[in-house]
Amino acid sequence: MSNPSKKKSPLLNHSAHQSFLERTLGFIDEHPGYILSLIVVLAIAVIFALNVESLPPTMSSGETDSWWAIGLNLIHGHGYSLCLPRYFPFCGPNNQVSAAREPLPVLLFAAIAWIGRESLWVAVGVEFIIYLAVLIVIYFLTREWGGVRAALIAAFFWAMYIPAIELVPQVSGDLLATLLVSLGILKVLRARKTKNLLDWVSAGFFLGLAVISRSGTLAIAFAVVCGVAIEKWGERSNWRDSVYPALILFSLVVLLMAPWLIRNKLALGRPVLGSSLVGYNLYRHNYIITGNDYFRYVGGVEGQAGIDAVIAQRTDLLGTENEAQMDLVYRQEALKIIRAHPIRYGLLSAFRFFPLWFNLTYFKAYGKSIPHEDYWIMVMQGVLLILAILGLRGNLARVWPLWVSVLAFSLVYMAVDSRLLYLLPAMPLVMSLGGVGVTVMLRWSPEAG
Repeated sequence: MSNPSKKKSPLLNHSAHQSFLERTLGFIDEHPGYILSLIVVLAIAVIFALNVESLPPTMSSGETDSWWAIGLNLIHGHGYSLCLPRYFPFCGPNNQVSAAREPLPVLLFAAIAWIGRESLWVAVGVEFIIYLAVLIVIYFLTREWGGVRAALIAAFFWAMYIPAIELVPQVSGDLLATLLVSLGILKVLRARKTKNLLDWVSAGFFLGLAVISRSGTLAIAFAVVCGVAIEKWGERSNWRDSVYPALILFSLVVLLMAPWLIRNKLALGRPVLGSSLVGYNLYRHNYIITGNDYFRYVGGVEGQAGIDAVIAQRTDLLGTENEAQMDLVYRQEALKIIRAHPIRYGLLSAFRFFPLWFNLTYFKAYGKSIPHEDYWIMVMQGVLLILAILGLRGNLARVWPLWVSVLAFSLVYMAVDSRLLYLLPAMPLVMSLGGVGVTVMLRWSPEAG
């Protein structure tokens, strides 16, 4: 017969388990550098595991054929030029002055091409470094307001984030813009605490650089400037303290954008704000509201048919229009359709939340089935969104720069053209909120201590 006194008490088992979890969390809290190093090693391993089939890099990888091509033209003495007829049908040897891609990444890639003898491997190596730099910045961004545990969780999210990992063997401005947005918001959070002039200057500097890397991030810069102005006014500060933080941010963003605007005015006849592809995308992804089947992403073939129709009906075109002039044509035609169907446009814009966050209808638009890994991406996006909302509990006013930036950035793309790739610069902010969301869940558990 067994001795009842030798049976383990469920209460003792629970206490032992609780003690182990507490010790584990305590170790994480006491050795964040060690854990962060492990996360970096994990990120490197995942990068190589997921991208082995994408190597070596080629000109057909992602958007490499535009970003890298302009950089090569610069170092070859052909100027800031590009000719992609699918966007601008009249481009050619005598008409290829471009504003299709923002300047900072292009200038970086031009320098890399010159130093690395035009090796795409060197460019991918730089993208790899930028990717890892984003991971480190996410850690410090989250630690700034959410603590060490949340910071490590947010960094882990980035290490596992497939859409970002898949960008490493490509050449584009997305990872650079992501790094600069993360740095900008980190500095905004810090400046709100320290009220230090240098922190405000740094915040404006990084946000301005982000805008000339991916022009959609202008929505983030604008939202932050307005938010800072409203917050300072609400604090009933004196006039100087109320005005100067927002003024510093605004001035630096405008100052960093100015050379690009001036260059476009001189080279193309119009001060193109951001990219000359905005008008193209506005037309391509919204002309479908003239029909009934419009809740979908517009693929390349269908988009080209829409562009061809515009060219055919605009008998005033001479066939010599440059990018800026065609951008204006696309905008005019798109706005005509939007004004004629405002309700449909509003509904389509709302629907674009799903392509933006989950890539829904994107692959169908190109006649492809959804890849297996994209189902995992959809699940991860949903989990991150739920955790981010959870992380806002009790922190809504404290971390408004994060959620307001994500909201503004999402709305801008939903108004024009949405796919998951475009959301990347805002995802570190979502992960920062999500990291705190996990710590909130841990506090609900009696085993977490």
